Amino acid sequence: MHPPVWSGSWRLRGTGRMVLNSYRAHSGQVTCVAASPHQDSVFLSCGEDSRILLWDTRCPKPASQMGCSASGYLPTSLAWHPQQSKVFVLGDENGTVSLVDTKSASCVLSSAVHSQCVTGLAFSPHSAPLLASVSEDCSLAVLDSGLSDVFRSRAHRDFVRDATWSPLNPSLLTTVGWDHQVIHHVLPTEPLPAPGPNSVAK
Repeated sequence: MHPPVWSGSWRLRGTGRMVLNSYRAHSGQVTCVAASPHQDSVFLSCGEDSRILLWDTRCPKPASQMGCSASGYLPTSLAWHPQQSKVFVLGDENGTVSLVDTKSASCVLSSAVHSQCVTGLAFSPHSAPLLASVSEDCSLAVLDSGLSDVFRSRAHRDFVRDATWSPLNPSLLTTVGWDHQVIHHVLPTEPLPAPGPNSVAK
């Protein structure tokens, strides 16, 4: 469940819809919150103040700023790496996706994946290097560990808002968009062979 968002703050609600905690550190609207799958007390947030904050609720001052926005554009999406506890990915308003190491607060790798704002990021639970990225450019991109395309779909006719992987089928993921479409995408199980001399029609 995504927490409700206000200007500069966010609240965590339990199953009974009670506010468990309220945090305020951003000076602009919060655009994304990502809880760490490795530590219950750790999460990330980003906002329209251009800041990315790493939170640890065990600390007296829980928020620390991450100076890792290499592109200089507003951060819009965040996702933790499911196997590397100190690594997360960041998407921004210009369509760039970056791999970030929290230990050094620096970008390890960046790629111009989309031509418009990144609206969502999701790692595959089956193959951690595979990352789904969706965007206002109406596309879904599936990226490998080097942030290179292994699959691209432009089936949506409007902004793509979110993506989720099938818990059972490692080749299946689903996207939703502002075109009111829910689309299932099947990834190729093996890369397509490069065309060779024998593939030329005679």
